[in-house]
This record gives sequence, C-alpha cells and structure tokens, in this order.
Amino acid sequence: MTEADSANSISLRPVTADDHEILLQIYKSSRGDDLRGLGWEEDRISEFLGMQYEAQQKFFESEYKQATDEMILWEGKPAGRLIVERREHEIRCVDVALLPEHRSRGIGTFLIQKLQDEARREKKPLRLQVIRFNRAVNLFERGGFVRTSETGTHFQMEWFPGE
Repeated sequence: MTEADSANSISLRPVTADDHEILLQIYKSSRGDDLRGLGWEEDRISEFLGMQYEAQQKFFESEYKQATDEMILWEGKPAGRLIVERREHEIRCVDVALLPEHRSRGIGTFLIQKLQDEARREKKPLRLQVIRFNRAVNLFERGGFVRTSETGTHFQMEWFPGE
C-alpha cells in the first residue's frame, strides 16, 4: 500500500460513548497472546481482559486528561484506536491498536509517520510505551524509535526529530 492509498483510506474521528463495544473488541484483540501461551481458557481470558480494559480506561482518564482519543477508520469503518497526548515538551502516543484484519497493511506505519511529522514540526520528541512481546516493537524500531528504558513488561521508546 502506498502512502497515497493510506491517506485516502485512513481517517480519524473522536471516540464517542457509542464506541464502547468496538473499543473493547480492539483492546481484547490486541492482548491475551501471553495468557493463551500459559494455557488459559478463552472465556477466562475474555473476562480478565474485560477487567483490564476497564482499569486501563480509568487510568487513561486520570493520567492523560489532555489526550485526544480517536477511532481509526479504514474506508469509514472502525479499524482501531489512537490516543495521543500533546505535552509542552513531548508528544506522547498513549495507545495505538488495530483490529487483526487491519494489521500489517501499513496503517500503523502511516499513523506513526504522521505523528513523527508533527513531532518534527513541533521540535519535540515522540514517546511511547509498548508491551515487550508486542509485534509493534519491530514497527517502532524500523521507524527509528530507540528503547530508553524497560520494565519486566514494557519498553519505553522515543524518537527524536532529525534522527
């Protein structure tokens, strides 16, 4: 897919209260592989991820009060979610997640490049946190992000304009 194809097919709109079910679906589809690896049953994974989603929502609401919370649309239909907080000294990509059928199609790359363009214009670093075993780690590293720190579960990554 070319950037022109992406630009014509991808759009963003603010998340609304009516998006709860699709947001939960996006969340659940982007997590749980580690639990499956431990042999958890699907219904137990679904229940656990539902609780995790609610906890994440509360955390985002309390920690990222100025963030834009947007639905990623592919040809007008929900494909994922993008949460970004623009701060005085950084642009923070809080969350980016795509439904499985929209992964590996250049959508994530296109959106991250748009954030990098914004960071370049604003002369600010673009920062994010990603779960260690998430396939997106490779996407970010290919895009020039470097790991700045890590915990047992996550990498902190950043990209600086001009790099």
